[in-house]
Amino acid sequence: MMIRSQRVPTPLCVPGIRGSSAAFAAALIILSAAALARTPAEAQNEPTMLEEVIEPPYALTAGLHITDPASVHLRIVLDYTDPGSTYAITCTPGETIVERIAGGTATRIGRSRAFGAFEADSTLELTVRRDAWRIVFILDRQVLAEAWDSGLSGGAVGYSATGAEVTDPMMQPLGEIYMTDDFMRGETDVSTWESISGTWQTQSLRVDEQSDRMEADKSANAFSFWGKADEAGPAVASTGYWFWNNYQLTSAVRAADADPLGLIAYFQDPENYILARWTSALSPDPDANLLQLIAVRNGQRSVLGESPGGHLPGQWYRFQLRVCDGVMQCLVDDEPRLVAQATLFGQGQPGLYCEGTGGVFFDSVAVEDWEVLSDDFSQPEPGKWVTRSGDWKQDGGRMLSGGTGSCLAVTGLDGWHDYWVSADVDCTGAAGIALCVGDSSWYALRFGTRGSGVAYEGQAQIVRVSAGDMQVLSTAPAHIAAGSRHQFRASANEGLITGYLDGKRVLDAYDPGARTGRIGLFADGKGSVGFDNVYLAMIPPKRIARVTKEFTEGEEHFEMQEWASTRAPWLQPTEEGGAFWTKGDYFGDKTIEFEVPGVGAADGSVRLTLEGQPGEETSGITLVLSTVKGSKTLTATLVAGSEQLGEQAVEVTSDPVPVRFERKGTWVVASVDGNVVFNVKR
Repeated sequence: MMIRSQRVPTPLCVPGIRGSSAAFAAALIILSAAALARTPAEAQNEPTMLEEVIEPPYALTAGLHITDPASVHLRIVLDYTDPGSTYAITCTPGETIVERIAGGTATRIGRSRAFGAFEADSTLELTVRRDAWRIVFILDRQVLAEAWDSGLSGGAVGYSATGAEVTDPMMQPLGEIYMTDDFMRGETDVSTWESISGTWQTQSLRVDEQSDRMEADKSANAFSFWGKADEAGPAVASTGYWFWNNYQLTSAVRAADADPLGLIAYFQDPENYILARWTSALSPDPDANLLQLIAVRNGQRSVLGESPGGHLPGQWYRFQLRVCDGVMQCLVDDEPRLVAQATLFGQGQPGLYCEGTGGVFFDSVAVEDWEVLSDDFSQPEPGKWVTRSGDWKQDGGRMLSGGTGSCLAVTGLDGWHDYWVSADVDCTGAAGIALCVGDSSWYALRFGTRGSGVAYEGQAQIVRVSAGDMQVLSTAPAHIAAGSRHQFRASANEGLITGYLDGKRVLDAYDPGARTGRIGLFADGKGSVGFDNVYLAMIPPKRIARVTKEFTEGEEHFEMQEWASTRAPWLQPTEEGGAFWTKGDYFGDKTIEFEVPGVGAADGSVRLTLEGQPGEETSGITLVLSTVKGSKTLTATLVAGSEQLGEQAVEVTSDPVPVRFERKGTWVVASVDGNVVFNVKR
């Protein structure tokens, strides 16, 4: 069994009341641009400061008991240093405001909408979420405001209220979301799943007479979680915690019959959650052969989006539901199938869902953080994009540059890494996408539009800017006419930057410094540039193969060593000192990663070959590592055929010494003891 999940941070005071729910949360109201900069909204009472001070990320949760509906005035302060330096959320029946107050001046940030009329003597759930970038205000399970800003950090949390009482406030520390469950557990092992409705049990996938005698620690993942609905309604099982948000839920699914199955996000209770519901292509029902995103609110269902294509009974699929900042995505076998948007709940548990009495198998479930940025500039969201240089404005559903000189607007977090960004661009001037943006350095994919007056007209370039100095890392032809519209896409993945134009890969560059940072929009030369439909997604980590522990014990299962060990992927050499070759062919980017123990203990060498052919010693690209007895200096040599591409002496300190040898796009990269020793375009 392998179950990994987030440790539950200990609450710092008594939990708050979790109250009733109200009407369906609709779109957020656009903030008035004329009211962005103003004096701070005055609280009717001095805020009550919580004694506990914690650093983001955290969630403040409480109950809000309404005593006088017409006069409700709630104010919450975050990252509070003094009245002139804080974030403030103000909520009345007629409006919701999020402000950044700095130097005594308040600036509205983010987007918000009014709650509307309150009901006397009601108690509503209240949650304010704060991480390194976001502020989210949730009232009565409705997202009333979202803002993005990192200008202030640290400080206290407090609140004041008239016409209402804040009850039982609690500060909940937040953290990384990570949980996996392959259901390989014994009868006495504890499950992390709660059965909400229907029947749920861990069950063998085998149906023969031996299935009841199977042992979890000796089975090659032959168990799964099986659910079946009953006459009362669908079967639902939940896991995780109420404060989880911005995550992806992945599961292998298989329906025994032509019954609907699904995944749940932001589960509140059996009457409130987000559902990805998938019906069968063979179902006789009117809603057959559909993938749907559904909002379940107070027991009422509302279809947010749907696409054709259903599952087949008895067939395994990899099913995913992703939620972040109101964006919801469904994927089947890693292919995006459905996207919808809604401001619902803002947080909640993940879960599994099925209908009918045939039963559905769920296996290899994983819940992980999921970060996405999707901006069509249809609504002003002050504070989300920060101008670094030039002039920028939102107009007509686009982000427009000032039209002269170099312009850069950035967004996101310094810690973002391994991601890709795309944007639709109206090219009047030169334009591009910035990556790995730090305080004084950044990278960019840029295109020289005809007539823009820049020196790189007719070219695509990847450049590095550091302390004002610009270096061109890679160049390729790219002819873009003035006034044309194109999709730009750029990715940054472990130092490799790749540029695309209208879906076609045009160039790449490798730089060890291109690891983390924000993203940005870049414009240059003559002519205003318009950006639309900016989208960022994280690149998933490489998958690691698993082998059942029972079969790795060579003394008891010597017959399994050929396939259930680290030797499994390799063809054994026929003579001593011969080469080990992989059994399969590997295309595209690839990595050999291993460790060299005891450097200096003896003379010796090891040869690593990428893209070679067995029996052809000069094929591919080879990294040779040589050691000398008594020396901590390792000699690295890079060879292509009979050509030596480079040689370096590396002083190592680790034991064993980690080594990575990689194909990254058009580059070959070798790292020894954490340092890049070769990065060659080949």
